Amino acid sequence: MTISLVNDSQKYSQIATAFQERHDEILSPFNIVIAVSSWRGESVESFSITASRTGSEIKVSIGLSEVHAFRYALNALLKWIDSSDSTPLNLIDGPAFRIRGVVEGFYGQPWTHQQRLRGIEFFGDFGMNTYFLAPKDDPLQRFNWRSPFPNEFLTQAKELILQGKKHGVDFVACVSPGLSVKYSDSKDVAAVVFRFTQLLELGATHFGMLWDDIAWELQHQEDIEKYASTAEAHADFTNKVFDQLIAINNNVQLTACPMQYSGRGNEPYLIDLGRKLRARVNLMWTGRQICSEYLDISDAVIFERSALRPALYWDNFPVNDGSMQANLYIGPVRGREKGLEKYSYGLLSNPMLQFESSLIPLATIGDYLWNSTAYDPACSWEDALIRLFPNVNERACLRHFLRNSLGSNVGGDPAPDLRKIFHAGVSAWRSGNMNQSADIFETESLVIAANYKDLTSESFSHAGLIEEILPWLAKYKVGGEVLFGLGQSLRECTFDSERRIIVGPANVSQQLKSLLEKLKSTPKNLFGDQIEGPLNELIAELKTFS
Repeated sequence: MTISLVNDSQKYSQIATAFQERHDEILSPFNIVIAVSSWRGESVESFSITASRTGSEIKVSIGLSEVHAFRYALNALLKWIDSSDSTPLNLIDGPAFRIRGVVEGFYGQPWTHQQRLRGIEFFGDFGMNTYFLAPKDDPLQRFNWRSPFPNEFLTQAKELILQGKKHGVDFVACVSPGLSVKYSDSKDVAAVVFRFTQLLELGATHFGMLWDDIAWELQHQEDIEKYASTAEAHADFTNKVFDQLIAINNNVQLTACPMQYSGRGNEPYLIDLGRKLRARVNLMWTGRQICSEYLDISDAVIFERSALRPALYWDNFPVNDGSMQANLYIGPVRGREKGLEKYSYGLLSNPMLQFESSLIPLATIGDYLWNSTAYDPACSWEDALIRLFPNVNERACLRHFLRNSLGSNVGGDPAPDLRKIFHAGVSAWRSGNMNQSADIFETESLVIAANYKDLTSESFSHAGLIEEILPWLAKYKVGGEVLFGLGQSLRECTFDSERRIIVGPANVSQQLKSLLEKLKSTPKNLFGDQIEGPLNELIAELKTFS
């Protein structure tokens, strides 16, 4: 069975073919005939779709105003087919944010080419339309930017551009020349333009000029003499690149990341840059902080008034580079205000170094960007698990592990299930029910041990994910062992009901301290403070005897 187009055209057929190959398990039982027509929706990339099913035959009509929207209409069709709903599909839908996607902009080991190709497929599934390639520690990005792109990079870029066209995702290459650029030198402008022209010839039309994480002061005497400020230098260089690009192709988009990319949005540098920068150049912004706990409309309005354009958010979630590498930010995105799309140009998520792990929070970001008003973090996260891990038993094991790392730089309880375990266990020991408390912690320790065994078995089907999270799984295992030790220590204690205190032999206090040291010996962060905090409380409350 296949997807066939009544009014076949190459721009739609390659999307349909790639979609069928990606979701063949769900689509293969059906013969799907699709008629595509022009349609003017209320928002960019919106679509209309109707579908009916008779046995294995599915007839579909899709109305589009943009080619990318065909991919999103197919996403809606897939969801309807997978639901086994016999009611005909009749839907008008479209995304909230204009630009929705991912910026691979972290420090550390970049993703591999194969991961990027797979990522684009997932980004299309998540309703995203943009992928920025901007890895900080790739020499081509920040250090060797004056040299033309080598053939190996161009070959890979061509594959990424084609992959993007198949899945409704624009590939955006960036340069970060600020460490060594001479803003007043036309040769440096020409070097950047030549690079972007190389990619224009391959089909790319969106590029990034990144001025982040560089010295505030101008470095060259010629620049100091020519420009009144660094903002003026950035605007002049960016404008020259943009002007030369649109002279070649007027459809080119250019996005700039300012040197000051976080704060209140009304900083003098940003005001100066916004006044001098071409109106069509997008400006990135991370919000109040580099890793902002929240992004809200009031700050977006201040930014737009200052920079004379809406912000394109560089959202540093779920990134875990630099000092955050001990963390696995696996929970859903939170703290992004409903309706933010009305006051911004779009949002790009900066993911973790761990590609497979990033897909879970990225799926929730896709949901928020598609419909911020209806977005529910908990439901979106659960839907992401079902989508990414269809095996029920494997998903159950993963869920238990992952729900010990839900907290992030955008808030959220890192270990909500374990919090309930400790609430019950601590309440039991403070009520004098030492054995009941021990049972609670030992039972949870056995669950963790069983899950760890299943997750690390050779038969587990997501080997790439497990390889990424092995250091955290080691912490997970140790946490289970600590819980079991806690239970054993509690069994050696009694409760003095008259004085309302816990009493135990002197060795128990040392046992508890050893458990704490064992937990701390594994450097990755997991469980939040759910184990360490109560253990410290018990040590403080315990009255020992010789």
